[in-house]
Parts: sequence; C-alpha cells; structure tokens
Amino acid sequence: MKPYFPMWLQQSFILLLWGLIFYLAGLTSLRFDDPESSIAIIWFPAGIAVAAFLSARWRDYPALIIIFTLANVLLDEEWKSPLTFAISVLYSFLSIPSTVIIAWVVRRFARLNDDLHIILVWIMATLVISALDSFVVGGGFAFVHDVPFIELFWQGFVADITGIFFATPIVMGFINKNAAYSASNRVSKTIGFTLWLVLCATADVVFGHELPWVAKHATALYFGLACLPIAIVMMICIFWGNLGGSVALLTLGAIVIYFTDQHQGPFFQKSLTYTESLFLALSYLSATTLLVVFIRVVRRSTRNHDPETGRIVGNGVFYRLNASSGAFVWENDLALLLGHLEPGAFDLVDDVLQRVHPRDREKLRTHWLSCSQDKRGSMIFRIQALNGQWVTLVDKGSMRLVSDGEDIIVGNWQASRYHLAL
Repeated sequence: MKPYFPMWLQQSFILLLWGLIFYLAGLTSLRFDDPESSIAIIWFPAGIAVAAFLSARWRDYPALIIIFTLANVLLDEEWKSPLTFAISVLYSFLSIPSTVIIAWVVRRFARLNDDLHIILVWIMATLVISALDSFVVGGGFAFVHDVPFIELFWQGFVADITGIFFATPIVMGFINKNAAYSASNRVSKTIGFTLWLVLCATADVVFGHELPWVAKHATALYFGLACLPIAIVMMICIFWGNLGGSVALLTLGAIVIYFTDQHQGPFFQKSLTYTESLFLALSYLSATTLLVVFIRVVRRSTRNHDPETGRIVGNGVFYRLNASSGAFVWENDLALLLGHLEPGAFDLVDDVLQRVHPRDREKLRTHWLSCSQDKRGSMIFRIQALNGQWVTLVDKGSMRLVSDGEDIIVGNWQASRYHLAL
C-alpha cells in the first residue's frame, strides 16, 4: 500500500524543492562570476523561476516569490550588517517580478490550442520583459553606485535571456508529464542512450581538447565542429523524447560552460575577453535549446490526434455517471490521466465540476445534460489534478442509457495534446 501524504505537505515539499533547485542553479551561476563585474554573467535561476511560475498554481505565487527572494539573499555573501542585509533583500526581491510577469504573460495571452503561438509568446515576453527589467533595475543600480549604465544593461539583459532560454525548457522537459513524449519502446531508449554517450564523447573532443592546427588554420571549421553536438542533441530529442532532450541539453551545457571557463574550446579565442567567451557559449546553448523546443512542437503536431480537440489516440478512461444521484463509476484508473488521486475525490459530479476550469464548467455540465441515446461529439475541457496542474482532456462520445430504471450517462475521457508547450 502506497503511503499517503496530506496535500499541504506534498505542496510544501514541491515549493521547497523549487527553492533548492533555484539555490543550486544560483551557486552554479556564481561559480563563473567575474569578480570585477557588478552583475552575474550567467544567471540560470531566472529560467528556474520562470519554469516554476509557469507550472505552479496562482495561489502558490506569493510563497514562491518569498522562497526565491530568500534563496537570492542566501546566495549574496556581501551582507554583514542590518543595512547591507536590507539592501540584499531589496535587490533579491527586485530580481523576481520579471520572471513572474513573463510566466503571467504566457499563461494569459498564449492560445490554448496553438503550441507554436505559446512558444512565440514566451520568446517575445522574455525579450521584452528582460529588457525592461535590465533597464529599470540596472539603471537604478548604475545610478546608486555610479557605474556605466550601458555595459550593466547589456550584461544583465544577456544573462537573463540566456538563463531563461536555456534553463526553462530543460526544467519543463522534466516536469511536464502531460507532454512527456518519452521513448515508448526499448529500441528507442537504447538508441537515445547510445546517442547520449556519443554526445558526451563528441562534446568532450570539440570543447575539451586542444585542436591547434584547426584553430590556427581553419577557424571556420573549428566553429563548424561545434555544430556536431547540436545535431546529436536533435536526434536524442527525437528518439528519447522530452526527458531525453532535457538530459542532452543539460549534459551539453555542463560540458560547454566548464571547458569555456577553463579557457578551452572554440568559444575561447585570444581576441575575446573571458566575459565575451562565456556570452558566446551561452548564446550557442540558448540557440540549441530553442531548436529543441521547436522540435518538440513539430513532434506534437505530427502525432496522431484529432485536429479539432487534440485528442490523442488511445483507450482513455471510461465512466458511468448516474444522472439522478450524480455518482461516478470509473471503469479504468483515472490516475492514468490525472496522476495521484485521493480516494473518492472524483466520485461525485459536483466534486468533478469543482475541479473543471471555470470557463469550461458550464460547457461540460451542458454537454452531459444534453446527452441522448445517440453518441454526441467530443468536447475539450481543462481540469485541475490534485497536484495543482491543469490537464486538458477530451470527453468523447457521451451517450445516455437507461439501466434498472435509472438514467446513466456513459462516456470516455482521453488526453489532449493541447497543453503548455515548453
């Protein structure tokens, strides 16, 4: 028997886990910090925060803001007095709103049934909001500390967008279970793992070994060799799915940034400063990650589904709804669609409708009430799982029957591919 943990305890653990990941990403970013720079060159926590706000419930936003602010304060080692501590808290808090706004824009303005539109909204929101954030926060910092504004602005802007473009899709590939296009058979998994080993070896050779003749006499070829790991990452994403793509990106990022920091690889040239070399490496990784994101979109668009509802081919979960008592009988395990469920959480129609998105609630109620002995068309709706995530489902082919003198509605729920695309 699986142990049962209260919902509040599970949610608290998830929030604290986000804080831990944010803190570890910050430690990693500061590892490559330039002591002469006022702003971090690399800032992966921005991408972690965007992923957290994209996947969290609205009511968890205040807790996440507090947790991320405290994590930022812990990452700042400069505060040694009440005044410097208060300044550290202020700067830490001011670094969070931009990530909240980016996530809000994506969730508010992205079209539900258009994965490509979601990606484009995310990219544009990241560029615009990061620029505004760097202008306001960087300008204020430059004014208070009397440092050059332009250099501070571009450094903060590049650090934010590269951190978001690189880290957010990686995290979403791990946590977005509703879009987990993982390898479905042993052959695909074996091919994906083999390609991952090839990626490690290829990236190690290209970025970790001296190639003096190529670097001196064929600089273009030297940069061209950096495209080989990108091609391998694309193949891993195809064979190993979202999870494999995230693992590949994480692996490539670790290798590229480590060796660039060691003054090795095609991105470390004598004509470039240390900061410029790292920016070039981050741009390379961000471009690779965006390619992976677009491949995920293409894979979804070619998957066998109903173009109107996004219904993914499969048996789904069948149900019997007593029209008079409002009691459900689920013929299959509903957890296949919604994850972990508390006993009895979906036994009554009122409990189910309370979890349906407010915009879809009356549509689903009407869909059931208007059922007849003939099969009705499919209906797409959103429902909240116990972990707080919104899941898009399709109610397919509901019909009304009479059994033992009672009206029974028989139907089927199936997964839809229309979900958050990152």
